[in-house]
This record gives sequence, structure tokens and C-alpha cells, in this order.
Amino acid sequence: MNADSLHEYERIHKELVEEGFIRRDFPPNPSIKLWNERVMKMPRDELDKLKTVRLKRLVKWAWENVEFYKRFWKNRGFYPEYIKDWRDIVKIPVLRKEDIRTDLQTHPPFGTIFHPDLAKRIRFVGATSGSTGMPTFQGWGKLELDYFQEAQARYLWSFAGVRPGITYANYLNMSGFYSWGPPVVETAMWRCGATTIAGGGETFFSWKQRHLLIFKLWKIDVFATTPWLHRLIGEMAIEEGWETPFKVLLLHGGAAAENTKKRLFKVHPNAEMAINVWGTTDGHMAVELPNSRGELVIWEDMEIFDVIDPKTNEPVSEGERGELIATLLNHFTMPLIRYSLGDYVKNEFITEPDPIFGITHARFVEPIPGRVEWMFRVKGKLLLPIYIEDAINEIPDTTGMFNIMVYAEEMEKLRIKIESKRDRVDEAYDKSAKALLANKIGLDENDVEIEWIRPGEAVWTGYKLQVFVDQRKKR
Repeated sequence: MNADSLHEYERIHKELVEEGFIRRDFPPNPSIKLWNERVMKMPRDELDKLKTVRLKRLVKWAWENVEFYKRFWKNRGFYPEYIKDWRDIVKIPVLRKEDIRTDLQTHPPFGTIFHPDLAKRIRFVGATSGSTGMPTFQGWGKLELDYFQEAQARYLWSFAGVRPGITYANYLNMSGFYSWGPPVVETAMWRCGATTIAGGGETFFSWKQRHLLIFKLWKIDVFATTPWLHRLIGEMAIEEGWETPFKVLLLHGGAAAENTKKRLFKVHPNAEMAINVWGTTDGHMAVELPNSRGELVIWEDMEIFDVIDPKTNEPVSEGERGELIATLLNHFTMPLIRYSLGDYVKNEFITEPDPIFGITHARFVEPIPGRVEWMFRVKGKLLLPIYIEDAINEIPDTTGMFNIMVYAEEMEKLRIKIESKRDRVDEAYDKSAKALLANKIGLDENDVEIEWIRPGEAVWTGYKLQVFVDQRKKR
């Protein structure tokens, strides 16, 4: 690596620590309410100035040091001097996964989107699942890992009450290059002084009894996994005649509908709160403020979000829905600038301090309901799995597990498999369920076709329920 860029990378890292954006005196005194109060309650005008400085620095770095961006931007008529203010971010061309994948395939293993020499100093490699083709890889250097661990610690300490003496279990994916595993979440837990168990959700079904024993013996306080695995474990405990010990449920891998949360509190009687944690393998994140009904706070010193029309790449108006675009402000090893995350969101953010903590960073006005590719139409009505899930949780005697079978771009009927605990599903039950489901999502009951399946028969992908089964490719 040339000495100048290495020096700049290390200088920026040192600056972030010295200015207090990455806390070093950990764990704090347990009586402290917010992990990093100065940053989390930074005045809005200071946040705006900070975002402008960091965006300009990042764009300049990418143009001068990363071959991919200089080529990508020049071909689209963009130059760094166009950025005068952080709001100018919408002038930067949108980067999509296929752009990165093409670069990786042409220049393996990392492509030209990595800083050529920082790539040799990667401390952790993350990767997407590759479900839509070749996986895309992310490289985390010393700075990137340090900042993301800080970002994790902020919500774990402040929202989930993680302190010394607390036991936390991470039942997210521990394999397959998943980036929120031991290199990130567990180290954030150690910053909080907690005891951490890296359980690994992908092994739950093969090591079920072993995992259940861990929950009983270790009296886990804070449990992190998908909403569906939370529900399944709670149902198992009830059937076996014991209570789960979890006090805080961290819901990863997909937003939990309000009715899902209600069910989770029923099957986990010791739970005091359930918090949606949205994030991506790349390191983007937003976390639900406790008791806020889905308001997800963004650490604005870490990234900038904007929302576009996926057909035109143009920004949507305030209050409209579109595709979520994000820029990580402190990623220099592999910059992700105006990168499409593929999530479908409402372009509306709350910037007033929240009433509980006084946090000034912006919040999504509602939960992130799902990915753009998960949207489907029945009789012309646009739907997402979370809307279906909310309704299913009101149908008596279901486990809450389901698979939506998407067979065409425009479907005449909603075809869905739902697990029922009943030994026999009679016509009256079937009709009542169809009517409830149809009414909740704005369809006629004749537009709903339910295949009732036994508990345990729904399709899962690892520790995630496969709520959306795309059959269109097979036709």
C-alpha cells in the first residue's frame, strides 16, 4: 500500500476515536443510560455538518483510491466536486448488486471496488447468501469493524439493557461469511461487559435439544434471532412444560408484525420487550426504539439513507414508498456509496428527539416491511409477506408459520400454506380463516386459497422462515 493512503486510513481511524465517535472506555458505569450520549444526542445542525464533511471525504477517497468508482462515476457523468452538502448525495449514481457482482467476476476475488492495498489488510470477510447468483463479498478492515462494533454497542447497552452480568445468546448465522456473528456482535457484547453465547441459528434444527438445554441452564437474558425462531422456541417450551428465561427479544432477519410481537410475549412469558433490529450483511443497520411501534433509529454519523423509484432511480417525494439506498460514511476498505439495499420503505423520517432517550438521530416512521423483490400482486393489489403474517397471527390454532407461493407476476389468487395445530381442518375453520385473511389484506375470501399443513412442515432456510416461495422461475 502506498504510505500516503495507509497513513490517511489510520489517521481517520484515530480521529474517530479521539473525537469520541468510537468509545474506548468500556464497559461504562452500569448506571449510564446511553452508551455514547454526546454522539447519540448530537444537535441536528452538528449532525448535518458532520454528514457533509464525511460524505465529501468518502467520495474524494473513492475517486482517488478505488478504481471501480472512478470508472463507474465517470461513465455516468458524476464528479466529486458535485457534492457541496450531504443532501447532494442524490447526484451520485445508484450502485446495485449486479454492478458489484460483475466487477467481482471480472477481477476476482474482490474486484476493483476494494482499495487494492487495504484489501490485503482485511480482518474479516462477509458475504451475501448468493441466492440470486454469485455472492458479493465485503471486506472489513480495522476501522470498519471498530465503528460497527461501536454502533452495535449503542443499542445493546441503551435499548436492550446489556450490562456486566447479563447473558446474551446470538442465534443468528455463525457460518457462511455472515458478518453479524462473532467478529462483530460478540465483540460489541464484550464492550458492554456481558457474557456471550454464539449459538448459531443455522444449527438449531440439527442440535435442537442441545440448544434448548443451553437456554434452561444459562438463563439467557437477551436472545437474538429471527421472529419465527423466537416463536418456534417459545411454542416448544410451552409444549414441554417450561418457561423460556428471555427478558429481551431482539428480532433480526425480518420485521415482526405487531400481532407477531403479541404472540411472542404470550409464548415467552418472561419477556419485557421485543425490539426489531434491521440490518444487512454489508453493515447497514437501524434499530427500533423500545415501545415505539416500529420507529427505527439510524446512526447518522455512520450512514445516510435515501429512497428512490426503482424504475427511474429518481428520488421519491416525502411520504411515498420506494427502494432504500444507503451510503456507509466510514467504510474505506470497500466503500459502499449510494448502494441499493433492495428494501421497500416509506420516505418519511422523524427528526425530533425521541421522548424516551432524547436521541436526535433520525428515525424511520414505520418498520421496514420487506425487500422490493418480495412484493407481489393479487388481483392488482400490492402485498408484502409482513401484511400476511400480521393476519395469520389472528387465525386460531396456527403456529404462525406459513409459506406464500408466488406463481405469477399478477396472481388471481393468494396461494398460501399455513401450519395448523388442529388434527383436522374442517370446512368452517377453513372458510373462517380465508375470510379473516382476506379482510385484513383487502381481498375477497374467494381470492384466497389455503393449503393447511402440519406443524413443522413449513419451509425454512436455515434459521429463517421462507415466507416468500418464488415459483415463477420454475414456470
